[in-house]
Amino acid sequence: MKISSGVSSGIKMLVMAVTVAAVASACGGGGSTAGAASGGEVDRNATLKMAWTLAPNNLDPHQSSNYQVDFSYLAPVYDRLTQAVSGPAIEPMLAESWQFSPDGLSADFVLRTDAKFHDGTPVDAAAVVKSLDRARDPQRARSAGSLAVITSVQAVNDNTVRITTSRPAADLPAILSTTTAAIVNPVAIDGGVDLSVETAGSGPYVAEQIRRGDRIIYKRFDGYWDPEAQKAANLEIIGISDDNARLNAFRSGQIDVMLAKAGQTDELQTLLRQPQYQMHTFPVSQYYAVQLDIGQQGLTDPRVRQALNYAIDRDSINSALLKDQCQPISQPIADGVNGHNSDVDGKYTYDPNKARQLLKEANAPADLKLRLITVSGLSPQQEMATAIQAQLADVGVGLDIMPLPAADAQTTMGEGSYSLLNPRLTYPTPAQSLQTNYLVPLRFPTAPSQEFTDAVNRSLDPNTPDADRTQLYSEASGIASENAYDMFICGIPTQAAYTDKVVGIDTIGQADFSGILDTRYLGKTS
Repeated sequence: MKISSGVSSGIKMLVMAVTVAAVASACGGGGSTAGAASGGEVDRNATLKMAWTLAPNNLDPHQSSNYQVDFSYLAPVYDRLTQAVSGPAIEPMLAESWQFSPDGLSADFVLRTDAKFHDGTPVDAAAVVKSLDRARDPQRARSAGSLAVITSVQAVNDNTVRITTSRPAADLPAILSTTTAAIVNPVAIDGGVDLSVETAGSGPYVAEQIRRGDRIIYKRFDGYWDPEAQKAANLEIIGISDDNARLNAFRSGQIDVMLAKAGQTDELQTLLRQPQYQMHTFPVSQYYAVQLDIGQQGLTDPRVRQALNYAIDRDSINSALLKDQCQPISQPIADGVNGHNSDVDGKYTYDPNKARQLLKEANAPADLKLRLITVSGLSPQQEMATAIQAQLADVGVGLDIMPLPAADAQTTMGEGSYSLLNPRLTYPTPAQSLQTNYLVPLRFPTAPSQEFTDAVNRSLDPNTPDADRTQLYSEASGIASENAYDMFICGIPTQAAYTDKVVGIDTIGQADFSGILDTRYLGKTS
């Protein structure tokens, strides 16, 4: 048995030209094949089976409403121009290098020449233009808001793409690393292929069997440019929302890797005493929050939203439901992440009397009630919602709990006048996290203050000195806290339990800053 932990590190921004040879890129993305396994050679004929908390739904990367769920199912199939790796850092993927213009309003991306889609179509500049134009079109892409900063995509030549933005965009390489910017085969786009049920990518694996609402089985794509991203011959990723069922599948040997939720510690400890089972804990970056529509009637006064935060007993939720693994927070940037604002640490302690006082001062409606969306059947959110309901009732605020399918939860939130209990998204840079969570209507229906928006946008300028950028992150995090843009609850560790035959868990990207397990560089020994 081995229990290991990641270590938080500083944010790395690529704001200048980056040129990395294909071999260096491949090694940098995947790390050592030794990984955390007990020993033995990687079995390139193996099938690696994994279980996450939610099943695959819409397979169109440009229609994603929940990036954290969809990424793990889409990343084996779809490459992007860039990729986020452990650190966090942004490295080349389909783009070998990029260079910003002096004003920071455009960047040229030079494509690798050995990439092809699964039908043999080359990944060239024309394909990238067609795919990104689709991804940023609100009429064709539900996730277009994530790419709203892009104003044009042009082919400079067969292997160079120029992307122009509406503002200086130091975060552009990070934005392009997400599956919402996945490069889709133009043949599928032109042919009207239903990408919600079929895939058309250029990634290391082909989706061989797709069972929406259950699992996807993948097979290795021969001729892929990075063999280290396809150590296993086959992948099988299953969605099991019931924590006990997922643990039982792991215990019985049906799966090799499982996402372990906060609150499962006691059940896992017995298993982890056996030498063939291991667990890795990544640094805390994402957090549970009740996402609010600050324009909802009754919530427009910041004092009301502050009152909701003071009404929450985070410590009792943490101890009773989350086994003391989810530390209370009061802001969107976690401790240890660049831009964390120490001035608002611990701002929202449990104080129901103060909550009642603020509600009175703000003349809050006597019948104030939230409509709280949760993802159906997903623990511990369901139990947390019930606890929050009781705590708000204690200060005179009503709460209706509305379980919805995962595919509908975020989109319904984006319609306005709802709240949503779910982890907030985190990305390679604090700027990208703040921008995506609070400047995209799908996740924050009513625009935040101009002061907040300006701080985030200024931090995105590639010409901003690093020290100033960190200060802007801190200012924005403080504004979000003071104005109670969310009901902040607690920071979540990402934990993966796995057998001692699995390699690469402790070096994979995404999980150390976003809570997502990037499975492409995992393998299994014989």
